[in-house]
Amino acid sequence: MAGSLKDQLLKAGVASRKQAKEAELDKRRKRKKGQKGPAKEDVERAAAIEAARREKLEKDRELNERRRQEQAERALRAEVRQLAEQHAIDPPSDAEVRYNFVWKNKVHSLWIDPPLRSQLAAGTLALVAFDSKFVLVPAPVAERIRERDPEAIVQTSDGADSDSSAEDDPYADFPIPDDLHW
Repeated sequence: MAGSLKDQLLKAGVASRKQAKEAELDKRRKRKKGQKGPAKEDVERAAAIEAARREKLEKDRELNERRRQEQAERALRAEVRQLAEQHAIDPPSDAEVRYNFVWKNKVHSLWIDPPLRSQLAAGTLALVAFDSKFVLVPAPVAERIRERDPEAIVQTSDGADSDSSAEDDPYADFPIPDDLHW
């Protein structure tokens, strides 16, 4: 039983030589027809693969951009933290004046002494928040922090953080007594 199926069929007399030649010819025609151009399914599959590749590239690009933004925000927070820690002015341990301020719609307080309070009022010091801590820093450092993160500045006396301007203040003509503490 050596030989191809064609030879075996010819020997058995099931098929004639003419039928075998026609079968080979049909087989060659089909093969050549398939070589002329890619099949419709192949074109659709290639288009789907290309669309999936483009979509993946776009998702990767968006993910990379988001990661870059998060990294830049972390770097800014680290810079603010470093500036605030390096230039922080610690209030004395025996401070006698409780300084109240509003941050994120909550009233917080910090114990300071009268010279620090007057410097805060004069604008030579500013109050900065980082990592839920509040520190006093000199005004030039506060400006550098404001450039990096405006939300880190809790209070300055330059009026930039106040909601009402000095022009609209109905009590501007009435001075505040020096001995008033709240």
